[in-house]
Amino acid sequence: MKQIYIILITFLSIGALYGQSEKLPYYFHFSGNFQVGIPIEAFADKLSEQGIGGGGSLAFQLGRGKPLFGGVDFSYLRYDSERLDFDILEEGVLNDYRLQTNNNILMAHALVRFKPFTGFFIQPYFDGLIGFKRLYTRTRFIDLMDDDDEVVEADTDHSDTAFSYGGAAGLQFRVSTAPDILIDLRCAYLPGSTATYLARKQNADGPYDDPIEAFDEVASPTTLLIPQIGLTIQFSNRDLLSPGEEQDR
Repeated sequence: MKQIYIILITFLSIGALYGQSEKLPYYFHFSGNFQVGIPIEAFADKLSEQGIGGGGSLAFQLGRGKPLFGGVDFSYLRYDSERLDFDILEEGVLNDYRLQTNNNILMAHALVRFKPFTGFFIQPYFDGLIGFKRLYTRTRFIDLMDDDDEVVEADTDHSDTAFSYGGAAGLQFRVSTAPDILIDLRCAYLPGSTATYLARKQNADGPYDDPIEAFDEVASPTTLLIPQIGLTIQFSNRDLLSPGEEQDR
């Protein structure tokens, strides 16, 4: 008889929790951040420059009341650049031009996030990431006589793609509840497969006749450590309902 009571209480508890979860909001997050990409391990042996850039993520809760989110994470870093300014005599007038070569990393990852609901203004979370890094070099021919520095021509000099994966840990600090805004501190560790890319030549200071001459092609694994600071806006399905619909729920 005692076992029957235990089973009955268990089923009633599960039913009560299910009823409560149906009343819980469904959350999704949008984040934007400033970040620094630090090459580490074998990547640092070939590339001494740190990348500067930004990124963002979009994550959706995988079920009401569950601490799991899924989404996408993307980043852009510029890790080095070289430029050459020069004049061209055109119809008796000297016009100013620039050749600028930028070395970049573009990253995109699928994201799974574990974010427990603490009921506190500090919210920790942990991410699993899998995706790719695209390392590419692009040179632009710029007309400096134009007020907006018109790009006359742009070419990709080199590009390669590496498989990328890893994890991240972060802390979010709530600073507003209407809307729900959080300061987001995060650090990602992203190993990557071997790729070829351009890195600055050792013991060569120029000057160069072409900015691309400042770089050599090298190859290595592409492991990055990426500290970030940004803002996250947290929405729920209740934020999208009218006051009347909110009361009905």
